[in-house]
Order: sequence, then structure tokens, then C-alpha cells
Amino acid sequence: GGFLVIALTEVLKKLETERYNRKWNDLIFYQERNKILHKCFKGIDKDKFLTKVTKAYMAIIGNGKENIFCENSLELPDNWKAKTQMSINLNNFDVLLTNPPFGSKIKIKGDRILSQYHLGYKWSTKEGIMKKTDFLRNNQTPQTLFIERCLQLLRENGKMAIVLPEGLLGNPTQEYIRKFIFEN
Repeated sequence: GGFLVIALTEVLKKLETERYNRKWNDLIFYQERNKILHKCFKGIDKDKFLTKVTKAYMAIIGNGKENIFCENSLELPDNWKAKTQMSINLNNFDVLLTNPPFGSKIKIKGDRILSQYHLGYKWSTKEGIMKKTDFLRNNQTPQTLFIERCLQLLRENGKMAIVLPEGLLGNPTQEYIRKFIFEN
């Protein structure tokens, strides 16, 4: 939750400045602050412990902890808990900051998850044109699927900052990832 905590801290500092500039009374300031705390910052993590730590940090800052969810964000959103589904929706975020798990030893396997992602399929080049095939990969790295999930979560013209392994967007064998990003 480090990205969330730092971002929320910065936004709340700017809100204090806004309060001073607009000469808001306490009631108006706390209404605006609560809108930000309860509606603007949301997070998902698969790790239950990290979710609890993030909720604790958010509570220390001022709240917002009810928008931190323990889910597998690569899972179909329809399979998330009802409360998560009510708060986290595809095509709904203006800004997305993420540091997905990555490493050569971590692989996502299985049709149930891979089949929901274009990047879960094999890609081939015919006549100089790269296209997705109808064949699922045996496995895929989570950071690759996270790119697609994050793009799904963003609104049109949304912005994303994602930590990725060096080379993921430059390796010739991963040209299909770049193509997918440019097209989406």
C-alpha cells in the first residue's frame, strides 16, 4: 500500500492548501476530505497480511481503509467478493499506480484465468502482422497479465504507473505485449 499511502498523504496536503485558499470552514473541509478518503483511493492485494498493513496505514492517515480489499486481482471480477465488486469496477479509474509481483519463477497457469486475457494467448506473426491466436499459453507471468488488467481498470484517457522488470517492454520475444499496449 505504499503508493496509496504516499499519494493520499500528498493529496491531503493539497487539500489543506485548498482549505486555506478557499477559506473553507471545518464542516466544508471535512466533507471534502471524507469524499477523498472514502471514494478516491482504492486498493487490491492478494496477500492478506499486506492488505491488513495497508488498512492500518490508511487508518493512521485518516481512514479510507474500507476501500482496501484482499482479492486476486487477476481473477474474474465477477468472482470477487460482493463488497469488492461494488467498489472496484473495470473502466472506472482515472489514475492507477501498481507494483505487481514479478519474477521468472512466478507463473500463472490454468485456462480459467488465462482465457480472460488477450495476453494469456499465444501470438504469431503472419505476413509481417502480429496477431493473437486461438491457443492459450501454458502459463504467463503475472506482470504481463497485470498490464492488461490495469488497462481494463482505467477509464479512457486514464493514466497508469506500473513497476515492471527491466526489458519487459524491450525484449524482441515480447513484442506482442507492446503491440497490445499500443492498440489498447
